[in-house]
Amino acid sequence: MAPIVAIVGRPNVGKSSLFNRILGRRTAVVDDVPGVTRDRNYRPCSWQKRSFVLADTGGMLPPGKDALHQSINAQIDIAVEEAAAVLFVVEAGCGITAEDEHIARLLRKKAAGKVFVIVNKAESPRLRYEIDSYRKLGLGEPWPVSALHGYGVADVLDAVVRHMQEQCFQAATDTYSRDQQLKIAVVGRPNAGKSLLVNKLLQKNRMIVDNVPGTTRDAIDSEMSYKDRHVLLIDTAGLRKKSHVKQDIEYYFNLRAIKAMERCDVCVVVIDTNEGIGVQDMRIVNRASELRKGILCVWNKWDLVKKGHSTFDKLTVETKRHYLELRPVPMVAISALTGQRVTAVLDASFAIKERMVVRVPSAEFEDNVFSWVRAHPHPAIPRDPVRFLGARQIDAPYPLFRFFTTNPGSVAPMYVRYLTNKIYDTYDFSGCPVVLEFRGTKKAKFHGIPMQGSNREVA
Repeated sequence: MAPIVAIVGRPNVGKSSLFNRILGRRTAVVDDVPGVTRDRNYRPCSWQKRSFVLADTGGMLPPGKDALHQSINAQIDIAVEEAAAVLFVVEAGCGITAEDEHIARLLRKKAAGKVFVIVNKAESPRLRYEIDSYRKLGLGEPWPVSALHGYGVADVLDAVVRHMQEQCFQAATDTYSRDQQLKIAVVGRPNAGKSLLVNKLLQKNRMIVDNVPGTTRDAIDSEMSYKDRHVLLIDTAGLRKKSHVKQDIEYYFNLRAIKAMERCDVCVVVIDTNEGIGVQDMRIVNRASELRKGILCVWNKWDLVKKGHSTFDKLTVETKRHYLELRPVPMVAISALTGQRVTAVLDASFAIKERMVVRVPSAEFEDNVFSWVRAHPHPAIPRDPVRFLGARQIDAPYPLFRFFTTNPGSVAPMYVRYLTNKIYDTYDFSGCPVVLEFRGTKKAKFHGIPMQGSNREVA
């Protein structure tokens, strides 16, 4: 794995802004409110043809009784231990605070020789005269930068790369750029147990877990290996209803979760078994379907349910009866707290990804389509009826089927659902978004009218 460069410091000194500046894009959520970043956030990066992994961390505070602060500090300790270089960010114009001194003491013990003191918000020439005062931290030469404007960042990166070369880290440019075998976005409502599930799969406390909803604030990537296959887990903030998003920063948390869904292969929708499926859960499922992603429903906190031999089967049947959108979606029951059946999430996700690229024999599929149409013809349309002339599967990252018909723009939505259900019943596309496309053909005519146009429906 490429060497890690960790960014640490007290809250609201500009760590995430520096993180975004080095990456060259807005990856971490940035806000004036302290404490936005909580978990470690890793992203691949390169400078001067040298690859490394940049790690953003939460704001570090002196030890206290607050369990959340203790968890954040524990996350930072892990980041410092595994890092090849540490960027200790302080704020220009504020002088050395008690929090800065506390962090400096810890870094002198745990990371001596690999710390770079970054004096951020030093865009004013007047402030640059104060830079030397930060030598009192005992961590070497301070580096004045402005993460907002980019001043001094290139000089810091040059020094970091030289340091890693001296430490014999040979990071090839493609070390971290390999394609992931499976990308899973863990999504759901707040406090459903998403971070606890990720921690259990990783077998370590990678994510901060708390009973307070909204503990996870950003989409966090974690890598793991399962049965000799590479997996990228993306933990996301709980998706809230728009009416409940009252602050700009919550809007960005929702946006990050949706972006995580866009770059995954399978969306694992975590549902609190005690609360059941809600409107927001179905919105997440529909959003994943619109994005053409695989979907897996995970019923968490199963250890708290009074159950018999058929409890889960009855739950599955009843859920799919009430929510027709979930009929083709596989479901598993787990306990992220105890670890019960958590690996079933990975097994089911790999199976969904494999089904996403299954190709149906063209002749067999067309014969089935004609038999379905004969058994249940399209509703009659006077003067310009819909007649099916052929069908085949199209190469795509998901199951895409093209139907050639007369009057394609008039295919009834209920008939689209009928054909989609027939495909799900006949072929194993469980968890996959089956997409139907209807087209005419200029060569064929019906009653002298050329068949043209297009209508696309999604199941």
